[in-house]
Amino acid sequence: MVVRLFFFSFFPCLAVFRFLAVKVEIVAARTLEFEFDLGSKIVVAPRDTFMTALTTGWEGLSWNVKYGYVGANSLGMDLVADGINQVGLACGGFYFTGCAGHQPLEKDLYKSTISHYDVIGWILENFATVEEVKSALDDIRVYGLTIMITESTMMPLHYIVYDAHGGCIVIEYVDGELNIHENPLGVITNNPTFDWHLQNLSNYVNLTPANIKSSKLGDFEIRATGNGTGLLGLPGDNTSPSRFVRAAFYSHGEVKPANAESAVTLAWHILNAQDIPEGLVVNEELGIVISRDIAYWSAVTDLTNRVYYYRTYEDLNIRKVELDRIDFSSGNKKF
Repeated sequence: MVVRLFFFSFFPCLAVFRFLAVKVEIVAARTLEFEFDLGSKIVVAPRDTFMTALTTGWEGLSWNVKYGYVGANSLGMDLVADGINQVGLACGGFYFTGCAGHQPLEKDLYKSTISHYDVIGWILENFATVEEVKSALDDIRVYGLTIMITESTMMPLHYIVYDAHGGCIVIEYVDGELNIHENPLGVITNNPTFDWHLQNLSNYVNLTPANIKSSKLGDFEIRATGNGTGLLGLPGDNTSPSRFVRAAFYSHGEVKPANAESAVTLAWHILNAQDIPEGLVVNEELGIVISRDIAYWSAVTDLTNRVYYYRTYEDLNIRKVELDRIDFSSGNKKF
C-alpha cells in the first residue's frame, strides 16, 4: 500500500504536504494563516447547481456542478479556499504576493472567463483527476478580481491540485501567462514561484533523517552532541521558503505510513511544526503593530476515503466530515 502525504499552507505564511501510504492512499495537510480572521466556515456544496463565475459588469463562464464537495470558505462569501470533492480531487489556494499576474479581463472572451477567486470551486465542481484539470485550463481565462471586503485590493493566489491517484500540480499565473508545474513532492507554500522553491532545495542537499555521529577535521574528531544531526541546518523560521523546505523534509521521512489512518496522524504531528502562535509574525508601520499572522485553521484531507479533518486556533479538537455520508444530490450550499 502506498500512502501519499501532501503538505501546504494557504495565505501569507503557509505550508502544504502530501503523504503516500504503503498502499495507494493519499493524505494531504495544510495550514491557513492571515493577518485577520477570514471567518472561514465549512461548506457543503451539492451537485447539479448552476454556477456563474464572478465578473465585473457582464456574465462570465457558467457551468452545472458535476461533483459535490466539502471545504472551507473565506471572507463570509460563497468562495472556497480549500476543499475535496466526492471523487477524491482536492484543491487549495495560497497567497502569492509579488508574483501573481493573472490574465487581463477581455469582454470578447467573457464566456470563457472566471475570476481568480472562482478557480478552486470551478476545479472541485467539474473534475475528477489532475489530468482533466490540466486539459481544461487551456480553455479558460483567469483574471484578478478586486473585492471591497479586502480593502479594494486583490488577494494574489496560486493553487495546488491533487487527486486520489497520486497526481499533483501547481497552477500559477505570472505576467498574464498560465504556468502548470508538475509537483513531485506534493508541497507548496507561498511566493516565490514554485520552480524557485524546487531549485532552492539544492541548498539543503546535505540533509537526511539519518544521524551523523561524527566527522573529522584533520586528526580532530568532531562528535555529535546527540540525535537529530542529519537535519542540522534545516530552517526553522516562518518565511515561505523556509516553511517549504521544512515541509518537504518532514513529509518525506524514512518511515512511510502503513495506511491512511496512520498518515492522518502523522500529518497532524507535522502540522504542529508549521504552527504560528500569535505574536511571532508581526506587521508594523511607523513602529505601530497593525496586524499579526495567526494559524487560524489547519486541515488534513484523506483523498482515498474522502474525509476532511480540521481544527482551529481556538479549539485544537479535531473534527471531521465524511463525504460518503453526505447526500450531494440536491439542495443549496450549506455553511
